Amino acid sequence: MKATRIFTRSSLALALLALAACQTPPTQPDTAATESPDTAATAPAPAGAPSASDAPVQAAAAQGVPVAVFLADMVMQEGWRPIPVGGDSTLYLDPRPVVTRDDLTGIQAGANQQGQGLLALMLNSEASARLQQLTTDNPNKRLALVVGRTLMAAPSYAEPVATGQLIFPVGTEANATAAARAIAGVDESGAPTTQDAATFQ
Repeated sequence: MKATRIFTRSSLALALLALAACQTPPTQPDTAATESPDTAATAPAPAGAPSASDAPVQAAAAQGVPVAVFLADMVMQEGWRPIPVGGDSTLYLDPRPVVTRDDLTGIQAGANQQGQGLLALMLNSEASARLQQLTTDNPNKRLALVVGRTLMAAPSYAEPVATGQLIFPVGTEANATAAARAIAGVDESGAPTTQDAATFQ
């Protein structure tokens, strides 16, 4: 990842507006991380992820926690992994990640005008092209963001995703900031983390 940027609500507003029409949040169930870390859905860790905890995401080492985006659906698909997401609902994830840390060129955290936390992942050109092809070939599915072992969000898309960034609703602005720092492997001052640090609220 060439650059990591953590911005406030105002500096992200224009970028968020540009992508609002491209991605729609899940209507059922809401798979964004919730107010309590104990109720956040857990998912299989991306390749190379620590296998320890099913609860809040903990920052690993200076390189940050694993992050990946998976193709997902509310309908069972052969070979996909079931992830309980609250109540009797289940989300099914394709175990092959669409986007991994190697595809990221930056991270932004912020909130929309309603105060909903948003996490933006900036993608390199190869990942953008791959994502556009995948969402063209698999219409009306979802893109599930997994940070560490926590399923942060799984918004649906109605059209192919043809932008250089993905924006995910992640509950609160504090969640977005904590996720961005955990992925980047930095603390509040921007220094590399050396111990468990990030808890999503």
